[in-house]
Amino acid sequence: DKESGASVKLTILNPKGRIWNILSGGGASIIYLDTIANLGKQHEIANYGEYSGNPTTEESYQYARTILDLMTRENDLQGKVLIIGGAIANFTDVEKTFVGIIKALKEYQEKLREGKISIFVRRGGPNYELGLKLMEQAGRDMNIPMLVQGPDVPMVEIIGKAVEVLG
Repeated sequence: DKESGASVKLTILNPKGRIWNILSGGGASIIYLDTIANLGKQHEIANYGEYSGNPTTEESYQYARTILDLMTRENDLQGKVLIIGGAIANFTDVEKTFVGIIKALKEYQEKLREGKISIFVRRGGPNYELGLKLMEQAGRDMNIPMLVQGPDVPMVEIIGKAVEVLG
């Protein structure tokens, strides 16, 4: 965070939690976690953090890689979910950040499959259409359950779908 014009924050709340997050934007990240708590799953929240301020592809990769490393250290028999989300960015290039996140996902794809991890994506902003297409293709290529949605779907809706998977 200190070496970049972007903001990158990460706090581990519950390393055994089943809901992991790669969230963009401070305001959106709070809404995501508040919604998870409102749905009664606050005890399952593994991490809080956010990336914002138009991080580079490499910064996005390093951030996602860190979260995936922590998430995949221990499997849960019931599986886990990863929410990759944000609101509608003003200037953060969604395609650029997703290229970095996808690179990390591909690096961890075997561990993601072994850990029964389902991924839920919701994002809007500059170049979001291409970013979402890249993410959808990556999910298919890696054979990982992934729901990808754009800004036409409310943020809270994708959280409900992620929580449903946990049971």
